[in-house]
Amino acid sequence: MPKGKQTRPRQGERPHDAVFKAFFGDAKIARSYLMKYTPADIQEKIDFSSLRKSDTAFVSGRFGVSFSDVVYETQLPGGGLARLLFLFEHKSYIPKQPIHLQLLDYLLQIWEDDLKNDRPLSFVIPIVVYHGRQKWPQRPFHSYFRNFPAAWQIFIPDFSYLLTDLSRIQQQTIINTSEDEHLSNLFLALKSAHDGRMIRKNWKKILSFEEKERLTQTDRESILFQSLALYVIKISRMKMSEVKELSKELPEPERSWLNAVPEELLIPWKKKGLRKGLKKGLKKGLKKGLEKGLKKGLEQGRALGLEQGLAQGLAQGLEQGLEQGLEQGRAKVLAELVIKTIQKFPEWSDEEVAEFVGAPVEFVQQLRQL
Repeated sequence: MPKGKQTRPRQGERPHDAVFKAFFGDAKIARSYLMKYTPADIQEKIDFSSLRKSDTAFVSGRFGVSFSDVVYETQLPGGGLARLLFLFEHKSYIPKQPIHLQLLDYLLQIWEDDLKNDRPLSFVIPIVVYHGRQKWPQRPFHSYFRNFPAAWQIFIPDFSYLLTDLSRIQQQTIINTSEDEHLSNLFLALKSAHDGRMIRKNWKKILSFEEKERLTQTDRESILFQSLALYVIKISRMKMSEVKELSKELPEPERSWLNAVPEELLIPWKKKGLRKGLKKGLKKGLKKGLEKGLKKGLEQGRALGLEQGLAQGLAQGLEQGLEQGLEQGRAKVLAELVIKTIQKFPEWSDEEVAEFVGAPVEFVQQLRQL
């Protein structure tokens, strides 16, 4: 693609959106962003103790491709009923239409939800995080209207938004940000995303989490790391030989986390035969495994109680079905990652989970049903 030109990503080919949503869906990272990348007069008014992710999802696709937004809410100073919402929208390219249109679509959805739930209108601060090649031209909305009398400007729904343009932030500034809950890892990856050489050069910096986290090794860290690893490998089109060689540069437990990702996840699920075989094998294996597991669980139900017996039967059926329907190693690791992702982001659709994990949608659907 010629330098300076950017095209909108097609459906199903948006790894930028998936990794952004995974990271900003984490409250610690959202809080870190607000503390480090917003003006002081806004930070002073935020009640960080009540900051939480909004349960309501707002999706816009009418004014350009959008994966999904991420919304956080907190109480206004004084503990009033009004909500202060932070709307995060991510862009890897400069849209042809004014960004105000997409943000206004979000705002209307939020306010409609307020009215539906009999709440006062929420105060919303739109935030755009951008990491394209060109610098983002932030303009007021009224500048897109031409040849109108100055007195008519009052009829234009003019509003602003906070912008974080990674193309204008020096790499060292991002790296020097300390105790940011892995926000710097994401921003460094996004800033390097359009240059495979930069990804390889910054590989260790991108995928090395902070020293203080190495004692915990929680599911949170492993999910964030694996999502970031899958992202940089996909966008840089690394070969498996490169991944294995570069993994030697990583400290522990990052090296172990990367080695735990099966090679199949690093290869796009494009082959029709592979997808068809996976779906057929999973369906057949789960059916057979569930039949055996449920039968055994019901037999144990008299001793354990019917409810506990059924639960145990389902668990055994899932395990047996996965083992019989798919290759054991790949299926277990893939299933574990899907299940952990669903548990961490329960509001995500099957398509979003599949996009994030790199698995067929059918595979996610089958696991969610269980």
